Amino acid sequence: MSARERQGLGKTGKGPRKTGTGKTGKGPGSRLKCPICRKPQSAEFRPFCSKHCADIDLGHWLDGRYAVPGAPVSSEEVEKDAEQDDG
Repeated sequence: MSARERQGLGKTGKGPRKTGTGKTGKGPGSRLKCPICRKPQSAEFRPFCSKHCADIDLGHWLDGRYAVPGAPVSSEEVEKDAEQDDG
């Protein structure tokens, strides 16, 4: 191991060496991170770190910020579905 690596620098000396992304659950950076605030996940609120972050994520879904991809829907289909829901 070189002196640079012992100091926590990568071989290029341009910054800290990478120890893992925290996404795979493998390797030195194996703690998975909360998708909202990037803190370590809590087993109780997985995949989030807290109820607060889970509530933020729920709010994003309810506000329409997240969407599941699918085939485009025509306005006629939307009206037909609305009529069925009302009936």
